[in-house]
Amino acid sequence: MSAPTTTPGTAVNSFRRAAGLFASGVTVVTTRNGAHLYGITATSFVSLSLNPLLVAVSINAHSPFLEEVDTAGRFAVSVLENGQRDVSQYFSTRGRGRAEGAFPGVATHEEQTGAPVVTGCLSWFDARLHAILPGGDHRVLIGEVAAAGGTAGRPLLYWAGGYRRLDAADDGTPDDRIEAFADALSVRLHESGLSPQELIEAQSALEPAAAELAAFRRRTDGLAALREALEGSRAAASSSGRFTQESVAFHAALGVASGNPAIAASLQSLARSCHAHYAAGTDAEATRRTLVAHQEIYDAIATGDAVRAREATTEHLSVVGRRLCRPAGPAATATKEP
Repeated sequence: MSAPTTTPGTAVNSFRRAAGLFASGVTVVTTRNGAHLYGITATSFVSLSLNPLLVAVSINAHSPFLEEVDTAGRFAVSVLENGQRDVSQYFSTRGRGRAEGAFPGVATHEEQTGAPVVTGCLSWFDARLHAILPGGDHRVLIGEVAAAGGTAGRPLLYWAGGYRRLDAADDGTPDDRIEAFADALSVRLHESGLSPQELIEAQSALEPAAAELAAFRRRTDGLAALREALEGSRAAASSSGRFTQESVAFHAALGVASGNPAIAASLQSLARSCHAHYAAGTDAEATRRTLVAHQEIYDAIATGDAVRAREATTEHLSVVGRRLCRPAGPAATATKEP
């Protein structure tokens, strides 16, 4: 009896499903070249050898992180603690891993090699580059450990497409499930690509409705999330990178404020695409206009003016769309407004 045949596509899908059922810790792998920092999120990390002390992490073969480590000759692996989901999402969002001097909003420190270690992580390994080995469409980064350490706490786990707790019977809170859905959708959007025009179309379909619902419901947690993002944007106005991060958080907070979990998850995933598209080109005028628009949206929601909340959000996205989707060329200066 012949063995059942499996098409290449089916084999890949089966492999992904099987691999996704292997629960793994979440790590951030970082390196430093002078003042230039680079970090990525990775789950394929293992301790490799005790003599010598070696660790290994698998990195996509096309990732520029490999060249950065090869040049720097050092890297650090930070094993994230259960409360550091935001750190994982920061480094897994396209466009955020590179920084000068420091990672915006993520505290780090140095141990032996000078590679940044995420402060507050569960454990860390500071390593000098030992080898980079081929591994199909990935490369295996091997480091000789110069120093290592850890603290008490619980690990951040990733299993079956979402973040999990140690208790296998715990299927997560509603917020956990929203995060898991948003993570899965973000991965799909990243794999398929999302053009600026498609991004604006999706935002324009969802965010005005979210703002209207938020004004009807005026949820305490939603208003708090919007205020936090608005205040964070003001505080970061002098730094385009940090401002983009905080102002994009305002758009995601509209989903929380809507009280609808499907809208909340969708806007969270779109917010990560927003950051990738908006990260470059935010100037002082765009910053000012964004703050005014976000304040107007918040005021309408806080006072329960659902009509104005929808209108203000629509107007804001119209301005964003004109900036984001304008043709490239000498007359089209890239000044995008998040």
